Parts: sequence; C-alpha cells; structure tokens
Amino acid sequence: MKKWYKIFIIELLILLAILDFKSTIFISFFWIILHELVHILVANKLECKFYNFNLSILGANAELSDIDDLSEKNKLILYLSGPCFNLFMAVILCFFYEEFDILFIKNSIDINLSLGIFNLLPAYPLDGARIYEILLSKKFLYKECKKITEICSLCISTGLFIVFIIMLFLHKVNISLFLSSILMTYTTFLEKEKTMYIIMSDLIKKVRRLEKYGYIENKSISVYYKKGLVNVLTLLDKNKFNKFYVLNDDMEVLDIIHEDELIKALKEYGNITLEEYVIGKNKIKKI
Repeated sequence: MKKWYKIFIIELLILLAILDFKSTIFISFFWIILHELVHILVANKLECKFYNFNLSILGANAELSDIDDLSEKNKLILYLSGPCFNLFMAVILCFFYEEFDILFIKNSIDINLSLGIFNLLPAYPLDGARIYEILLSKKFLYKECKKITEICSLCISTGLFIVFIIMLFLHKVNISLFLSSILMTYTTFLEKEKTMYIIMSDLIKKVRRLEKYGYIENKSISVYYKKGLVNVLTLLDKNKFNKFYVLNDDMEVLDIIHEDELIKALKEYGNITLEEYVIGKNKIKKI
C-alpha cells in the first residue's frame, strides 16, 4: 500500500471515529484532498520535482522527489503546511458560520480541527512523526530519533486500541478506531524496517555492477568539515564508488572517508558533522 493511501485511509477512519459519522464521508474526503494538495504546492515551491498526479475514488496521489535534499527548516515548513492549513481553515470557517448557519460549514470546522490536531501527533505515517523526527534530531542521533518516534507512534496506536476496547464494554462499537490502531501499528513497523533501505539499495546495485563487470569507476570529492553526513550523502554518485577528502579552514586534509564508511556512520551516529565524526574516530583509535 502506497504511503499516501495509508495516510488517507487512517485520516478518514479517525475522522469517522472522532465525529461519530456526524459528517459525511464526502466532506471529509474533500478536506483531506485539500490538505494533501497544500503539501504538493509547498513541495513544488521548495523546488521538489513533481512527476505525476493521480486522482481516483481512493483519493489523490502525488509523486514528488528530492524531499530528502531539503534543509531541516524547509522540511518543517513542508510537513507543517497541511496541518496549519486545516487549523487556519477552521478559524476562517468559524467567522462564516456566525453569518451563515449552514451544516456544511459546521461539519467542515469539525473536520479541519480534527485533521489539523490529529496530523500533528507523533505517529506514523502522519506529518507529526516527520516533524517530531526533525525536532529530535537537534538533540539526538538519527537512530535514537527514529526509535523515540517509533515508541510514540506505538503508544498512540495502543491508546486508540484501548479506547476501542473501553467503548466495547460501553456497548459502543467503533470499527474505525480499531482499524486506525492496526494501520498505525503496521506502518510503524514498516518504517522501522525501511530505515536506510534506499541508501543501502544503491550500494547493492553497485555491488552487482562490480560483480558483473569486474570493476567500478571511482569518484573523489573534497568536502568541508562542518558539513553534516546527510549533506555529504547527497553528493554520492550512484554509478561510482565515492571517496571524500575532509578539509578544514586551512585546506588541510583531516581524513579520507569512503562511501561505505559514510553509510555506516550515518546508521550508527545519525546526521552529525564530519568534524564530530573525525574527532570521535580519532578518539577510538587512541583507545
């Protein structure tokens, strides 16, 4: 199941659970589509490549790339854009509701409030999980950020399941809560499995090319020691074996890092700077 469809289904189920079917599916569908379109517009504004847009009875599916190349600030803007749009629309619609007492406006206020708040929760595959990862990365290593977010996501999905059980005892069956809990749990475990998968897949392709032809071309690049490991990762040539010369302010070579070492460092330490990595590496050598 594609990521967007998982998000769409979870959002729709949660809306039905929270609003107890007081709003129609079509109104919910309408605002979820707009929520995703805002993400698309912001992504394009941030120069992420837009490949295709599919619209079907299941929702909308936008194919975007280069999101991983964005700065942390721009990623936050991208992931916050959807929830902020919903909260903003809820406020604007409140003013309209004072003038026009229409059921559609009342339902739209409830839906936008639910979407805005719900999407800020640190649970996969929602926007809040990505936002939480970025904020945590300022204090924790990559693996720790992922682990903390995964725990939060599982706690939220467990909470939804507990609410579902409590409602059963109260003789109120809400299947939406149950399905949302299952989908969140499933997505969290998928997220855990695919950490660094894309990066590793490129490495596997190179290994196959090396085995097939018996050789692979090298590429050498000089990088500034204050750069983060993720920034260096974006310089990788997918068709060559890469070697990085780490230079300081005096153009002195502090270290030479090969791409296999870079990937291992990212998995182990997260997005630290080259300077931090080299210092840590030298300390280990002395021990």
